[in-house]
Amino acid sequence: MIESIYQSMWDNFTQAIHHNRIELDPYLCDLDKDDRRGITALAYIHQGCSDVAQKIAQFQARVREIEPRQYYHPINELHATILSIISCYSGFQLIDINQQEYCEIFRTVLKDIEPITIHYRGVTASPNCIVIQGLPQGDGLNQLRDRLRDAFNQSGLQCSLDARYKLVTAHSSAVRFYQPLQEQQKLLELCHDYRNYDFGYVELRHFDLVFNDWYQRLAVTQCLEKVTR
Repeated sequence: MIESIYQSMWDNFTQAIHHNRIELDPYLCDLDKDDRRGITALAYIHQGCSDVAQKIAQFQARVREIEPRQYYHPINELHATILSIISCYSGFQLIDINQQEYCEIFRTVLKDIEPITIHYRGVTASPNCIVIQGLPQGDGLNQLRDRLRDAFNQSGLQCSLDARYKLVTAHSSAVRFYQPLQEQQKLLELCHDYRNYDFGYVELRHFDLVFNDWYQRLAVTQCLEKVTR
């Protein structure tokens, strides 16, 4: 199922390239004006395997040679989203919730989980971004997500789980488009070359519950709770 989702994304991307329908993110033109905030459970890739993070950075560098004016997620911000507890929306602030209640649920759910392994293999893209394909090994990630969903749904706390779509993949966003592409065909060819590239395996042991913006910039992110398994 996950690979079919990535393939569908790739098909949409290639069609967008061929028909000049790339979608630009207007918020990236002035990030200081973007006040969308949310609560997310995530794991940073570099904490699980610095070698994988470096290989992703090398891929980003290749893309930057072709399209230097796009947005590139810094290596220490590359992450796997475990679950969006409150999807980002304009005006949300930490004072709107009781942080400790969210942290307690997070700690309780993660207290006895096993480390989760993700195989990062290949790239795919959509009309607005390029992502690294993450393939969870075993069912541990799905089980963790379902436990978090159940716990927060039963808590009565503010949440917007799966508001945009039910999260089943484990991709990591690497590049976002906010300027018109200058070398569309070269970009497509490079992504095709990396379509099945083996970035390696990441074992997720460090899990964070964070207050974040849409792009998970560390300058904005506040860690509310951290659990290490």
